[in-house]
Amino acid sequence: MRKMMLALALMPAAAVSQTVADASRAALAAEQAGDGKAALAAADRLDGSREYARMALALQVRSQFLSPAAFLALREPTSDQLLLHQIWRALRIEAMARAGQVGEARAELMLMRKEAMRDKFLGNEPPELRIAEHVAVARINFAMKNYRGAATRFERAAEIQSKSGAPVWHQPLDSALGAALLKAGDAQAASAAFGRALARQPDNVWALWGRAKAQAATGNAAGSAAKLAEIDKLWKGDKALLTLDRL
Repeated sequence: MRKMMLALALMPAAAVSQTVADASRAALAAEQAGDGKAALAAADRLDGSREYARMALALQVRSQFLSPAAFLALREPTSDQLLLHQIWRALRIEAMARAGQVGEARAELMLMRKEAMRDKFLGNEPPELRIAEHVAVARINFAMKNYRGAATRFERAAEIQSKSGAPVWHQPLDSALGAALLKAGDAQAASAAFGRALARQPDNVWALWGRAKAQAATGNAAGSAAKLAEIDKLWKGDKALLTLDRL
């Protein structure tokens, strides 16, 4: 990682910009297909960027493919971009929730809120921060099996993202909403949510898998089987990653 950052520092600015843009596209394409190795390698290439969106993308790719313990072991961002630090906190909460560390996740949420107050975000939150907090609370609710509460938070986050166009969560938030609704027993609404996610990102295999699960739950066995067959062709990573709490 340090060698990559040194190499970028020695490159002309235009070449650095192109390299970072290429890494962003590679990270997104690999992530949507479940190719963790390629996505993480692209995230490493993004470390030389000073752009908030690129740095947030690198964090989220690592959150998606690393184990909770590995993600929580990552160093705190040194960037002076305060919002990026809030995103890092939110992703730590997500990792803790996946690991069943609900108490730790709640404590991290308190830190996130205190930092927002310290950094004068409170009452003047950008949409990215409002999305991040809704997602963080939703992940805690999901871990506590409060799936309706999680769905409410994911729905609010998805609405903010849709209205603002804020490019924080590159995975469509309607996928997370669909996962919570499916766990809550509302397969029809879950299928609709996954449909919206696919409308946003047609190549997102995670959303396609969620739609297949929802269709199976509604009794549409043929539709579900067709999508699962498609997933077999498109998915490039470890299928053990295809779980509802990773959507």
